[in-house]
Parts: sequence; structure tokens; C-alpha cells
Amino acid sequence: MPVPGSLRRQQIDKIEIAQLLERQFNLPSLETLAYVQMLERSSVGIDELAATLALSDDETRELLQSMTARGLIIHAPGSKDRFSALHPRMTMTNIFKIYEKDLVQSLRDRRATVDRVVNLLTPVYEERKTDSN
Repeated sequence: MPVPGSLRRQQIDKIEIAQLLERQFNLPSLETLAYVQMLERSSVGIDELAATLALSDDETRELLQSMTARGLIIHAPGSKDRFSALHPRMTMTNIFKIYEKDLVQSLRDRRATVDRVVNLLTPVYEERKTDSN
């Protein structure tokens, strides 16, 4: 990975970045690979991306819909069927915010489970105390 703060264009390992984002943020590798492809152009059409990624048009539409929902890309200005990649800082901020939201929800769900189990087991414990007297 490049040193933070160095903005010179460097050769990147797309597979390594895709694997890193999948491991750290559960971002599907295909979305990362498509995003990196899209960074190199101001906008890309469904058919162009489908050909680049060896996907059907329907699969590409689903991919673009998912990428739009995650905040990786937007519809290109003035075109319904062309898409543009967002700036990497904005994209990573969006990815992190989704990950953070999911993580907070997961913690809340686990806390609720802890509370339910405590409520179920406390009467058993309390009954034991009265039985031993």
C-alpha cells in the first residue's frame, strides 16, 4: 500500500485491494474490482462494464444497483445508463459508515440477547437461593 499522503499515481494490485476491503468491510470483491475499473474513466455504460467484467447486462445492472446503494458510484450527470465512480475518500467514508452502522446494530442485537438470557436465567438462580434455606 502507498504511504499515506503520497498522491502520485502508483501501480496498484486490484486483487489485493479487493481482498482487503472484503476482509475488513465485507465489501464484495466484484464491487471493488468494478469500482477500480470505473475510477479510470469519467463514466462507464452498462455494456462497457459488462464486457470488462465478463458479466451479463442483467448481472451488471444488479452490480451497479448494489454499488449505488453502498455509495461507491452515482449515475453520470446527464445520462440514465452511465455511471461514475465517486472520489475514493467519499467512497471509503460511505463504506465505513455502512460497516459502522452494521457493527453498532450487531452490538445492540447481542446486548438484547444478553438481557434476554439474564432475564431467563435469573429466576432459576433466585429459586436456588430460596431452596437452599
